[in-house]
Amino acid sequence: MDTKSRLMDFFEAENKRDWATYRKFLAADVVWTLHANHVKTVCGIDEYISTIIGAYKNHNQTFICEALYQKEEGNRIITILKNDLGERSCDIFEFKDGLIYREYEFIIG
Repeated sequence: MDTKSRLMDFFEAENKRDWATYRKFLAADVVWTLHANHVKTVCGIDEYISTIIGAYKNHNQTFICEALYQKEEGNRIITILKNDLGERSCDIFEFKDGLIYREYEFIIG
């Protein structure tokens, strides 16, 4: 499976809140850097999963991928995501050995 397909399946698992499947797309040493009102860095798969579950705790929003840009070799994918409230983010995913090992998320609003 190519990285674009893997990322789309990752997004589907997040929208379904299927955390067991979601976890399978992440490297054990994944690092997620979130740029919102302040910068937050989440390190490791367990903290990543805990953080994303907490983010969805009080709502059931889903999102779509409005745009996707991929390098030829497919190790880096840039996306524009839009949630049900119309809020957008720019997310950069880097893959190693078929797994997401870096995510840089910029909340656009």
